[in-house]
Amino acid sequence: MNKFVQRIVNYILSRKKRSLEFAKEKLKPKTYSKSTTKTHINASETMVLSTETKKILESLDEEVKNIVKTCSFDPELLLKFIEQQGTSVYRFCYADKLLAKIKEEEGFIVPLKGFKAFYLNFITNFFTKKKFCFSFKTNEMFVLKDGEANIYYLLHHFHKWYGFKKNLPGYDEKSQKLFKENFRNMQNTKELTVDEILSLKEAIARDSQAADFVIQLAKESSGAKIALKKIKNEGGAEI
Repeated sequence: MNKFVQRIVNYILSRKKRSLEFAKEKLKPKTYSKSTTKTHINASETMVLSTETKKILESLDEEVKNIVKTCSFDPELLLKFIEQQGTSVYRFCYADKLLAKIKEEEGFIVPLKGFKAFYLNFITNFFTKKKFCFSFKTNEMFVLKDGEANIYYLLHHFHKWYGFKKNLPGYDEKSQKLFKENFRNMQNTKELTVDEILSLKEAIARDSQAADFVIQLAKESSGAKIALKKIKNEGGAEI
């Protein structure tokens, strides 16, 4: 999945380079900083400096997996863990429908500013009967509808939240907004600046990594269940 995403991003960047005519106009080289990743672009090449990002990613999956196992794959325990780390969790009826009005979805929501932040503050406090917070800024949060959370859906968002806590690029408001607006319609990217394309690239990468993690964990979990069932049925037969 990540290789496919990378091909898309490289294609977009190559189109953008041609449209701006880097070589002909001899634009000055420029470095774009995205948290733990830096991208240097000039007329002839693109150099990505991402050692710090890769270092975080190397341990990220294992750390998340250990937390999930400690919580026994229990959504409620995972949500309690999130709250213990200082991130608010809100759960109320019709959360998904109310979030859709500002083009957000259930789960992890990055810090926001402006009207969307004001709206989030209002609905989360109103429907959970907490003290109102009339602010145009929010911290990161989880918003879910009432009822038992789907473990794999939650794991996807948990992985992204953990990456945000590790300061990985792609979790700022601008990157997430670009991701929601452009991921399903890549034709829109011809209107984006190079900086916006790089922000979009990071957001896509984070979502893809979270999806890959959940798929792999689901395979491991399924294999473990099959093995356990076989042991029980066969009285400890070799697997």
